[in-house]
Amino acid sequence: MFKRKEIRILFAISNLTYGGIQTQALTLAKEYQKKGAKIYFFWTSKWEDDFVNNELLRNNFKLIDGRFLNDKFWSKHSWRLQRYIPMIKTVFLMRSLRIDYIIPYQNSLSYFFGAIHPYTGAKRTIFHIRNTVQENSPKENWHFKLALNNKPTIVTNSKHALLKFQLIYGDLYTLDIRSIYNGIKIRKIDTSVNWKRYFEVDNSEFIVSAIANFFNEKDYITVFKSWRDFIKITDSNSILLIAGDEGNKGMMDFYKKTVTELGILDYVKFLGRTPYNIELLSITNCNILSTKNEGLPNCVIETLGMGKPFIGTNVDGVREVVGKSYPMPLFDVGDFMGMTSILVNLYDEKYEISEIESYSFERFKQFMPERLIHDYSEIIII
Repeated sequence: MFKRKEIRILFAISNLTYGGIQTQALTLAKEYQKKGAKIYFFWTSKWEDDFVNNELLRNNFKLIDGRFLNDKFWSKHSWRLQRYIPMIKTVFLMRSLRIDYIIPYQNSLSYFFGAIHPYTGAKRTIFHIRNTVQENSPKENWHFKLALNNKPTIVTNSKHALLKFQLIYGDLYTLDIRSIYNGIKIRKIDTSVNWKRYFEVDNSEFIVSAIANFFNEKDYITVFKSWRDFIKITDSNSILLIAGDEGNKGMMDFYKKTVTELGILDYVKFLGRTPYNIELLSITNCNILSTKNEGLPNCVIETLGMGKPFIGTNVDGVREVVGKSYPMPLFDVGDFMGMTSILVNLYDEKYEISEIESYSFERFKQFMPERLIHDYSEIIII
């Protein structure tokens, strides 16, 4: 009797760190491992011991060092060598490991693996679009065009990204494109831990969180200006907890300087990157996301899953998560006064918390892991 072939799935991610993309990859990886698949994680840039040890090695996932993709060694000899040697090396690697499905995250990795798909021996390579599609004319990126000509399965994590991508590229390429929402599991919180004490906010009257790493599209300056005005208006013992880390180098120091100049250093606490986002949300009065654009932000989904009030920017990705009937208003990009007004109204108990909670729990059902896994099962077949 023939033994059934073991399915091998490779997740390609730039950074092995805690984050929204990594959360989605882990959810899928664990589920497919339960079904008997062998799981590989291919990384190219950054490695954090906590994430690797607690989330990957503990689950017996195999790690592949892909930093050679960023090595510019061959560029000093020839641009052709620089282009093709990483591609040839990766093709041989995929074939030697007998990878069946390749699931790259981040744009550059989707483009790269999509471009080499016909040579890897993989059954399918996913082309992920995980953010707002901002271009209004087709990209000229060589990997990108080659990837789309190879007719990959395209997955967007939002409906607005699917529609925009279809609009820009639908007449140029044959697109197998579908939208699959992020799947978030809200873990149980260890109630034996005093999480207010853990985050050192035992005595704070009003606690607000902002959970996002420091990238250019995350608009923390608007948050800080709003928080300055909120503190002036309420004269309260309130604290803003920032759970975010360097996305762009130097942003942490810049933001610390900014809150000092605004005179709110005593009312802001920078936590850095934390694996305890859910525990943080459990103690906050609300969570904030100020942003210039979003695909489908996990921190907003997590806020819904915790039933906590959310204050956010009126952009496509945020609107798609909270839905049309969210019981609190959104504010326009950069409108710190609008954010302040919402914050003050929440502080003054002008919103019905029970209504926000019940709406949030119902809305969260759109983003549960079971739905994510069901939708991917039509692409990755075990």
